[in-house]
Amino acid sequence: NLRSDSLVRLNGQDRETTRTGPTSLSVWLESSDLAQPGTTQVTIFNPGPGGGESVPIELEVTAGQIAGGAIASTWARTDRPVRDGTINRTWIWGPRGMFCAAYEPYDDAPGGMRIVQYFDKARMEVNDPDGDPASIWYVTNGLLVKEMITGEMQTGDASFEKHGPSGLNVAGDLDDESGPTYATFAALLDRDPLPVGSVIVQTVDRAGNVQEDGAFAQYGVSAAETAPDTGHVVASPFWEFMNSEATVWEDGGLINDRLFVNPYYATGLPISEAYWITVRVAGSEQSVLVQAFERRVLTYTPSNPPGWQVELGNVGLHYYFWRYETYPYP
Repeated sequence: NLRSDSLVRLNGQDRETTRTGPTSLSVWLESSDLAQPGTTQVTIFNPGPGGGESVPIELEVTAGQIAGGAIASTWARTDRPVRDGTINRTWIWGPRGMFCAAYEPYDDAPGGMRIVQYFDKARMEVNDPDGDPASIWYVTNGLLVKEMITGEMQTGDASFEKHGPSGLNVAGDLDDESGPTYATFAALLDRDPLPVGSVIVQTVDRAGNVQEDGAFAQYGVSAAETAPDTGHVVASPFWEFMNSEATVWEDGGLINDRLFVNPYYATGLPISEAYWITVRVAGSEQSVLVQAFERRVLTYTPSNPPGWQVELGNVGLHYYFWRYETYPYP
């Protein structure tokens, strides 16, 4: 029986474990656990009286050092300092992967399958395992927001499946029936960009009605940077965040460096302008600035404490539900 103190062991070594349901555990794997292809013995251990260790099962590690290690390193660079309590700031990916790295069909990947790992806020991908693992683009994160807004799930470099836009909220509580959804933003993709330097006071509701509310001028948010290709303008809090310096984990230690080597690495290009919306967050109504990018949804909540005013939406969780019609957590 699984308990709150149950531990997963790999080759007899305890790993950080969380009970996620009556019959499920989530385990944190170090990059070294996936460093070499081979067979790993996996057991579940219940400590204390009445406990014991399960019969081992064999886990075949096939991703190996390049894919598994690169995904783990990409996560660790920004989110290990947050997990360890070294820095108090928003998560870029999330506390841990939803599952271990797995394979999903993709027409143009070797063998028609690519390595992916889902996180609350994104899906990491290794499209070419034979590529240069030193490149920041060796591990990318999917165009999940673009897919959920357009309703087209990408299955190859130039192939798509029609699914229809997602009806999930882009921000706030999932059961909030008044906030804008991904489907709301489908009608906003072709709206003209704001002039650079202009103060952002435009709002949008769930039905896609765009208006202006001068009260939002008090926050001093402006249209900061015109993006290449899409022509949309990044809002000033987001552009500052995308170009910020912060404590990151590299080469086994903490350093101060750019949070993103390329400002568009995590987000992709903006595919909408930024809008103020009213949503319910943890049961309380709040005004939030939101902007859709190809890979992420960014939000700015002026009332949040420093380090948490700009946050990344739970795009990985939303996309997983949109694609598989089930939630990864009980």
